[in-house]
Amino acid sequence: MSYQARAGLTTRRHRVFISSMTSNSSAINQLTAWQRSLLKKGNLDDASEIMLSSSQQIARKCKTSASEAQGIIDALYTHVAPLRIRRLEDVKHEGNSTCTTGDPTLDNALGGGIRPGMVWEVVGESAAGKTQFALQLSLFAQLPTEQRGLCGSTCYLTTSSQLPTKRMVQIYQTHPALSEPDCDLKDIHTVATPTIPHLIHVLSERLPPFIAEQSKKAGFKPVRLLVVDALAELFHTSDKTTTNTLVERSKNIAQISALLHALASKYQLAVLVLNEVVDAFDRVHSSNAGNRDILYSEQSRWFSRAHSVAGESKKEASLGLVWANQVNARILLSRTGRRRYLDDAEQPHTKRRKLDNVSSGPPLTGLVRKSTNDLTLIRRLSVIFSSAFRPVSLDYIVTEAGISVLPGDDPISTRSEESTPRITPSTTDKPPAVSNPTSAPCPQISPLDIDTAEYSRTAVQEASQTIGDAEPEEDEWDKYWASDDISADLYDKVNLDAVSKTIGLRPSSTTYQTPTL
Repeated sequence: MSYQARAGLTTRRHRVFISSMTSNSSAINQLTAWQRSLLKKGNLDDASEIMLSSSQQIARKCKTSASEAQGIIDALYTHVAPLRIRRLEDVKHEGNSTCTTGDPTLDNALGGGIRPGMVWEVVGESAAGKTQFALQLSLFAQLPTEQRGLCGSTCYLTTSSQLPTKRMVQIYQTHPALSEPDCDLKDIHTVATPTIPHLIHVLSERLPPFIAEQSKKAGFKPVRLLVVDALAELFHTSDKTTTNTLVERSKNIAQISALLHALASKYQLAVLVLNEVVDAFDRVHSSNAGNRDILYSEQSRWFSRAHSVAGESKKEASLGLVWANQVNARILLSRTGRRRYLDDAEQPHTKRRKLDNVSSGPPLTGLVRKSTNDLTLIRRLSVIFSSAFRPVSLDYIVTEAGISVLPGDDPISTRSEESTPRITPSTTDKPPAVSNPTSAPCPQISPLDIDTAEYSRTAVQEASQTIGDAEPEEDEWDKYWASDDISADLYDKVNLDAVSKTIGLRPSSTTYQTPTL
């Protein structure tokens, strides 16, 4: 089909659409007498034809100016689709509700909690707590809105593993904010999506009718949370990476993200996607190159890594820039290797009750128990970027009740609100860990390490006060020489010449001559 034929077909479609919206006589009658006389002079009586014509064409037919012709076209469009001005307070705001994570400090770090209508990504290495976070959120989404829940059910999509039901039951049993009337395991729906086509089919064909059906069923909670655990595992392959495979992966990521955003926007779902990390390497680039383009390795450190503690920047989120542009918030969970002893006052409070016919199971590795005196593994949570809150960083632990921030640990901003990161081409310097406009740059101290620092400082102060109050002790060597009974004229009685002959030295009377050159 030629360009003229396609243009004519498009014009006819527009004419049919506009004609279906308005009547020719009613639209033209809304014009002023002068405008109607101009149209009569140009023999124009079809409103759809006038609106699809340019102002120059109307001016040439009606023997008038282009501005006058444009005024006629604008008047007809106003009649067809009148401008409705609404006050901002009358507009329905969606997405203002939040879902609590079960920890007030963590909610504060996330801007109030998990917001519906957004695609959230939790990225981290193995055993960092990604699945713990997803399971915990799946239970708290069922709480009523009065308890800062979403009063809805959860759709949990798994890719390579099954839903860890035992761990979910353990969180449900031990967390004090979860109770049987408000949340139940029957409100968590799980579907296996082992391949990319399976995931696309579920997101496009199965989930929309299921969500619509759940919202209409009496006695069932509507779906308000969608979890994908984990997206990066679908893209694992042993094939050689080529340009074609990268292009195909980008297409799949774009299609999956479009489906996730469509579900989040249409049904006001909170979408949580779990992702993996890969090793990050700092590459040294030549400074003699004349190309001033900013390389991807220099940009990715601002949206794929965190720099709040030492070693955190060695890992970055997988799936690259294509996926990073699709998420609204990125949260990084990392294992720091730090351990600390927690006393009873610092232990998060948990309830102790069991469901009928459900065994608690063996102790889980890495979880904190009150009966043990072992050091607790400290992990790090960093909000790399978010459209709901500024980037922050804090320490957390994984307990039987899920993820918990220790009492007294406040979120630390990892980026100054007044400063903007400046990226210079061909640079290898790492971004600063903390930018504080009111203090000089210094290494960031982890909140959970402050107690140790305070204890050491207090111990030093107490020791210094004790030393200052007591009398200064006499030096050991001073005591030795003070107790020495050697007389002062001892060295006058020694025959130095005899001593010199004994040890093979020249007599003291011999003059030593310096050899000449």
